[in-house]
Amino acid sequence: MVHYSLRQLRYFITAAELKSTSAAARQLHVSQPSISTAIRQLEESFGQALALRQRGAGISPTPYGRMIMRKGRHLLELAGNLHDPHGDMPSGSVLIGCFTDISPYYLPALLQQLHQQHPTIQPSIVHGELDEIPQLLKRGEVDIAMTYGVLLDDELQHETLHEATPHALLAADHPLAEADSLTLERLLQEPFILSDSPYSSEFLLTVLASRGLEPRVAWNAGTFELLRGMVANGLGVSMAYTRPRCSRSYDGHELVYRPIIDPLPSQKIVLARHRDARLTPTTQVVWDTILADRVRQNTPD
Repeated sequence: MVHYSLRQLRYFITAAELKSTSAAARQLHVSQPSISTAIRQLEESFGQALALRQRGAGISPTPYGRMIMRKGRHLLELAGNLHDPHGDMPSGSVLIGCFTDISPYYLPALLQQLHQQHPTIQPSIVHGELDEIPQLLKRGEVDIAMTYGVLLDDELQHETLHEATPHALLAADHPLAEADSLTLERLLQEPFILSDSPYSSEFLLTVLASRGLEPRVAWNAGTFELLRGMVANGLGVSMAYTRPRCSRSYDGHELVYRPIIDPLPSQKIVLARHRDARLTPTTQVVWDTILADRVRQNTPD
């Protein structure tokens, strides 16, 4: 029989989440050796390594350690509810991953809703690029995540929140802005501003190449807001699946979005989780809240 304590689980999970035994000690107000001892005792109990120690780089959970983290969070939440007079109310922390480009459109309203309806839930946000979000889920570093429905394999389960279609981005005073809609061929005659995000740009270039088209890339933009600002300042045109409600760039210049006539694939925005991970009751509440509210006024379309 495996013997372990909830305290040992809490120490290990905190250290693994923070990637540091010393940081976990500070957060839990205990000594660093206490954290290290708890992890070692857990490893002896389970007979397997839970974390890799790297001098100068903290600790990182092993695949077995990530499984223990997922199940341990569930145990700690259930144990906490036993001592909570309001134990029927969802409470505890939830780690929510989100693709950086879409977080401004989904997270503010979600966080406000959770705060109003479930004030005892403590959501934490972890941002990542398209290729990073699936890995965060697989490593157990987030419980659930919102991202585009790409790079998701069979290890991950997901539900569609929204289907986004591509639009042309133009400065408000650009001659093409007078048109109600545009063809790809006409749009790509203009200098093009391409996202620096490798998977976003690769997807877009693949879509264009399948139609025998290639943009004349004049600039690359490291962030979506920089791309919008460059378009608004007349440095070129672009395409995007993300469509903010705001029609101005950060520096106050106006830009417009125009539908593209050509039939193009849509991009699904999804809510994802690890298929084998059992959601804690609190995480399940957050998951259900997002799905129930999947159509919102501030959805990017």
